Amino acid sequence: MKRIAVVALVILIGVSIWYLFIKKYDYQVSFSVKGSPGSVYYQVISWESWGKDPKAKNITTLDTTLFKQVSQKVTVKDTVINLDWTLESLNDSITKIKVGAISKEYSIQNRVRILMGETIFTRGLKKELKVFGKQANDFADTFKIEIEGESEIPSLTYLFVSSSSNRFGKAGMMMRTNSDLYPKILENNVTVDGAPFVKIKEWDVLDDKIKFDFGFPIKETDSLPLNSIVKFDKSPPKKALKAVFYGNYRNSDQAWFALIAYAERRNISIVKKPLEIFYNNPMQDGDASQWKAEIFVPISNKN
Repeated sequence: MKRIAVVALVILIGVSIWYLFIKKYDYQVSFSVKGSPGSVYYQVISWESWGKDPKAKNITTLDTTLFKQVSQKVTVKDTVINLDWTLESLNDSITKIKVGAISKEYSIQNRVRILMGETIFTRGLKKELKVFGKQANDFADTFKIEIEGESEIPSLTYLFVSSSSNRFGKAGMMMRTNSDLYPKILENNVTVDGAPFVKIKEWDVLDDKIKFDFGFPIKETDSLPLNSIVKFDKSPPKKALKAVFYGNYRNSDQAWFALIAYAERRNISIVKKPLEIFYNNPMQDGDASQWKAEIFVPISNKN
């Protein structure tokens, strides 16, 4: 009997030491949101304010593993909370999130109080993550993505204008380059032979900056309105993964992340240079939820 009591005491002491001093986090929260890990990843690293004041700017990103993990520091008055986010794709449209939290100055106090029930620390953490989850879901509800799988980028003969911006600025740059390109097409009676498109030439995924061509497919003639801005090119068909996007075109790049997650789950090697074909004119079609774009991500020759 005495031996059983000693063993139980040793186990209790061991568990207590692990819980108070070794356990990685004071508390961990798991939840799921709509969207692919790439989309959620950028929402996490752009999340700046913790608490009631939206101007607080009290969240700092410390380290990242692209589309998979984010480490952040939250400063609230005299308390620093470290957050470790882990993102995992569950299917084509859902990401599972785990957030481990630790406040080093008050870690032991937090852990002891958590044993007695919910605390200010756990309530605050769950409240803020609930806000984040709602924002992520609300954003995902503004568009629809249908993944069709393996397909082919069509061959293109086209006029284009090159631009560069961050990913968020793509739609604005499209509008500006369209004002350079489309009048030239009209003035020179060039025959447009398809829907306008954006072809990503470079995507710096870490800095989230892109270089792209905005163009119109045309019927080639001997006389084209070429200059230092408006240029001409051809591209052959390519194997690709395809998705159809419905929604405001400023969010069409969300389909990139869906296709990246789709490829990763199926071990398909891709080239992160998407092509988007737009079938609606935002200046004429008022209901953005009905705007359609086809999104292609090239499949690597390594497959």
